Order: sequence, then structure tokens, then C-alpha cells
Amino acid sequence: MVNEFLRSWINLQLFSVWIHEYGLNNIIREIFQMQKIIIFGTGELAQRIFYYLRDSEDKVVAFSANKSNINSVELLGLPVIPFENIEEKYPPGEFSMFIALAYSEMNKKRTKFFDEAKNKGYELYSFVHPSTKIWDEFEMGENCFILAENIIQPFVKIGDNVLIGSNNLISHNTVIENNCFLTSNITLGGHITIGANSFIGLSATINQRVKIGKECIIGAGTLITKDVNDKEVYAENSSKRLPQSSDEISDMI
Repeated sequence: MVNEFLRSWINLQLFSVWIHEYGLNNIIREIFQMQKIIIFGTGELAQRIFYYLRDSEDKVVAFSANKSNINSVELLGLPVIPFENIEEKYPPGEFSMFIALAYSEMNKKRTKFFDEAKNKGYELYSFVHPSTKIWDEFEMGENCFILAENIIQPFVKIGDNVLIGSNNLISHNTVIENNCFLTSNITLGGHITIGANSFIGLSATINQRVKIGKECIIGAGTLITKDVNDKEVYAENSSKRLPQSSDEISDMI
């Protein structure tokens, strides 16, 4: 009994010395290992993502882009590594990746590099800003980024490769499919579906139980009260369908 007490006391003293010498923060970091992230992209969105992630416990270690698109070997104090052979320096088992490309070509460019990073074996990193309020029964895929001050009600499902700006209301039982881009100050009623590769502009409002088709563009300030077919475009408060398809004007936004 005395030997057991003595052994426990010695172990406690050794543990106290370890904490003092190694540092409690380092110990916590070892237990809850932070993710090391490569940001794919060097444009404005990629640079904003770098700063947003300062609010996380994780660490950006490098940027990446196709070799032909690299103009400098360094960005914001970090190396810029060609995507073609990124896995040689940053192996997928040790690093995650975030595809930080803005909405263009109906988000098909970001989708392309999402798939290529997955094929290289990378885990695609997702982030939710700590100020966003998320209720129960929430599901979210890979390579998603949700910024500050959103309200996400129960039973919301968000697919892969979705970017959501700030100050949005995403009401209960809403489904946002893969590869969508939602800007800011959007109101989504309950039981809405946003089809894959769609774009929702600033301050748009979509009434409950509405289905937005795939590859749609809903312009800033637009009120949508009925279902929207694939590739349709709605703009301004008139909410009238434009004659162009989303393919024809996707490069304009």
C-alpha cells in the first residue's frame, strides 16, 4: 500500500516537471493535434482564407497552384509549391488541403481541383467560424468554408466544396448540394434545396419549400417564391427569369 502511494506520488511529481519543462500548450497541441493546411490558390480569396484561418486552431503551411500560374515562390511569408508535385514535399498523410478558388465557370474549376486533390490522397479541410451558431443534426462535407455570424438551424445538410459568406440565415431542413457559393446576408426559408454548382447573391431571399435547380444564378437582392429550373438566372428584385442561361453569364460574376 505504501509502495503504491509512493509510486503514484513520484509519477505525479514527474508529470508536474514535464508540464513545467515542455509547456501545457505544447502538451495540449500534442493531444489535440492541429491540422497543417495547404491552400490551393494564390488569388484574393486564397489570401483572405489565410487570414480567416487565424481564428482556428490549425495552421496554414503553404500555398499551391499549377506551375504555370505561379508568379512568385512566396506569398504572405509562406512558400508557393507547384500542385503537380505537391505531395512530394507535403505528403497527404500529414497535410490537409483547402481549394480556395473563387466562383467561376459555375464553380466547375474549383470542383476540378477538388477532385484532383482527392485523387492525390489529400483530406480536404473544412472550417466554420466560431461565431457561427449551428444547431443540432447538422451535416457538412469536405472543403467547406463558413464565415462569421451565420445562423444554421437544425437538420441542415451541406455537401462538399461549399463556400458560405457572413450573416446568413439558413433555416431548418435546408439542403445545399455540392459546389455551391452563397455570399452574405442571404435568407433561406425552411425545407429549401439549393442545387449543385449554384450561386446565391448578396441579400437574396428564398421562400420556404422552394427548390433551386443545378447551376443556377440567383442575383443580389432577388426574392424567389417558386421553384427554379436547372441553369436559370434570376436578377434584381423583379425576380424575372432572364433569357440567358447560367452558362452564358457565369464569367460575369
